[in-house]
Amino acid sequence: MLQEKEFALKSLEVSRTKALTKLATTVDKFDELHSLSESLLAEVENLQSQLQERDSEISFLRQEITRSTNELLTTEESNKKYSSQINDFTKWLETALLQFSVHCDSTNDYECTQVPVYMDMLEKKIGSLISESDELRVTLQSKDSLLQAERTRMEELLRKSEALESSLSQKDSQIGLLRRDRTSGQPSRFINLPGTSEIEQVNEKVSPAAVVTQIRGARKVNTDQVAIDVEVKDKPLDDEDDDKAHGFKSLTMSHIVPKFTRPISDRIDGMWVSGDRLLMRQPTLRLGVLLYWIVLHALLASFI
Repeated sequence: MLQEKEFALKSLEVSRTKALTKLATTVDKFDELHSLSESLLAEVENLQSQLQERDSEISFLRQEITRSTNELLTTEESNKKYSSQINDFTKWLETALLQFSVHCDSTNDYECTQVPVYMDMLEKKIGSLISESDELRVTLQSKDSLLQAERTRMEELLRKSEALESSLSQKDSQIGLLRRDRTSGQPSRFINLPGTSEIEQVNEKVSPAAVVTQIRGARKVNTDQVAIDVEVKDKPLDDEDDDKAHGFKSLTMSHIVPKFTRPISDRIDGMWVSGDRLLMRQPTLRLGVLLYWIVLHALLASFI
């Protein structure tokens, strides 16, 4: 019995020693565990802050994903719209090229509807049109120079016509004086006048009617001028207008242009008749006027 108690006591001492050893070890490790727990707490706090940052980043990324999705939808709608517009433009381009008589040489229908192909064709057509317009411009410039030359010639003819009219009026007055001298039996007053022409000197030996006939015949030789009647006695003004250009009616006969504008209207009539005869003699000039009229109306239509 005593041995058993001693054995139990020894076992208790051994257990006590082990417990004391464990307690000492625990006391020794407490500071280390405390510092470790503090470090763990700091790490937990750091992890929590990182988690919050991650949450904020995740929310921002979600917003960005939503915005990108909306932009993607908007871009898809815009692409669809642009695609439809490109298709419409391609169809219009095909129609425009057909109007210009330009056909696609490609056998593939898909390649035939490509915009670059049509742009190349349209560029070539525009280049040809520009070259044609340049040639037409050069032609028009040459026609303008010819027209200017003819206009100068017309002005010269008008000056000659005015000089001829003044000369004929002088001849008419001299013929009237000759008639009165022949009627009264007085000698001619033009024989000894300085500056009289040979026709006036011959008029003494020729009857007034013959003189008038000769002057009319000489006047008909100049086909570029407007015919003017030389008889001033008992001859109405309308007969002079009827005698112009073989039945050409003067502007004063329209009952719109006043009679006091007769010199200006006669000049306009002369320019008109000269231009008409010039156009009748030169078909190239008629063609130039026609082309000028067409280009002018085309420009007016494009501006409208």
